[in-house]
Amino acid sequence: MERSDIINQIIKHHGFETYLEIGVAHPERCFDKIEVKVKHSVDPGIEVPEKVAMFPLTSNDFFSSLEEGKLELDPNYKWDVIFIDGLHLCDQVELDAINAFNHLSERGYIIFHDCSPPTVHHAREDYSDKSTPAGWLWNGTTWKAIQKLRQGKIISGSIDIVTVNEDWGCTVLRKGNFDTYVFDPSYNQFYEFYKFDERRKEILNLISSSEFTEWLNKR
Repeated sequence: MERSDIINQIIKHHGFETYLEIGVAHPERCFDKIEVKVKHSVDPGIEVPEKVAMFPLTSNDFFSSLEEGKLELDPNYKWDVIFIDGLHLCDQVELDAINAFNHLSERGYIIFHDCSPPTVHHAREDYSDKSTPAGWLWNGTTWKAIQKLRQGKIISGSIDIVTVNEDWGCTVLRKGNFDTYVFDPSYNQFYEFYKFDERRKEILNLISSSEFTEWLNKR
């Protein structure tokens, strides 16, 4: 199961019509596969020579330009589904999560990619460091932002979060009034990978693809 399958399943289940993808250097991997009426994409074009996104901006610049009325979109535009696959560093993922949540429709979903790095080498901060056993494979520190979300440290409001154990870990956040289990906010305060790995399933609320379907059907 790929990230695009998870996203399309959500869109089809709810009959959603609007989609935003943050980080779309290679549209054929996900963006082009998404089946929805209205699609927008954001990417500064650093990894590829040509500009492939509709909005060739960093995500920070995109959201600030949107809210300042500098784009051909309503400053208060809200999407049904937002996929975050940009810079995989915790601080940036946090900012993307906050900005996305502010522009999410009432029953909307945010999906995060690369949330379950298999080893500490995949979870390194420096993408350009190819000297580790992970080689060029890189998930970054997105997992730290997911831990913070699960601990209620980034977004205030009623949310529900699970991580589908597919395609490097796809975390799905949805708005709504749910009895959400918040992971122990005192655990792993220094965000050490070995502590994350010890309780990965609990921290990420890790589930299978079949369990994800059950979770989705509860709404």
